[in-house]
Amino acid sequence: MYRVLACDLDGTLLRDDKTISEETKSELKRISDMGVIILPSTGRTHRELVSLRNDLPFLRYALCCNGGSVFDYQEDRYIYEDTIPYETALEVLEFVRTLPVYETVVVNGERIAKGDENDEICDYIRKVAVKGILFNFKGAHDVKEAFAKRHQDAQKLLLYPGEGADRDEIMNALRSSFPQLEITSSGPKYVEVNIKGVDKGKALKVFCGLMEIPIEESIAFGDAENDISMLEAAGKAIVMENGTPEAKKHADVICASNNDDGVRKMAEELWK
Repeated sequence: MYRVLACDLDGTLLRDDKTISEETKSELKRISDMGVIILPSTGRTHRELVSLRNDLPFLRYALCCNGGSVFDYQEDRYIYEDTIPYETALEVLEFVRTLPVYETVVVNGERIAKGDENDEICDYIRKVAVKGILFNFKGAHDVKEAFAKRHQDAQKLLLYPGEGADRDEIMNALRSSFPQLEITSSGPKYVEVNIKGVDKGKALKVFCGLMEIPIEESIAFGDAENDISMLEAAGKAIVMENGTPEAKKHADVICASNNDDGVRKMAEELWK
């Protein structure tokens, strides 16, 4: 019996319009009532899951920042964090001044983004950022300067390549200069930066350990490259039909697409 369902959001649980069908909500509630822990596993922060928690009010935990943290909503605290040291984050923010990117940095679940002193986000980030999380951005004329005032480690950095910029070149430049960091991407418009070794798979293992649940009793759903570590770690790996070719190489099962309720259909089959 699988006791943990770790599930990516965008392209996996969420349909392309960022919603969850009523049938999927009901099915996840059913298996939650059976004792299965539903663990959303996302690059977003715990503060950016308001809509998800409204849809699935029984959720207690969330694996966030691509594995950089696990948050317990019931106790209102992180039960696991693996952050970028403050000084390292400052160095990265200085380095990206030379790159064609719009930078954001996440501190305690809040995003500081390129913008102005009136907390207005720059037009480019507003255009490419997921609409549902714009409330969690705070604009800053100088992101590095605003971050420096916080004197806290960074949970992650999210970089938006500008118009015409080559995402892969940006990622390679960061990897060359910061080998101690994990540089990944879950889409063509984003570059995500975490401390080395942070990924969804490691966080899932830590979570299962904290819950005293064997990792073999977990199941993971994903669709993209940043889900691969989680797919490899879980007892069963399921990739959406709309998933990338690289992600599908790591699947035990290919299920229906995110727009066709693939997670729900597999849950009905697995937890009869």
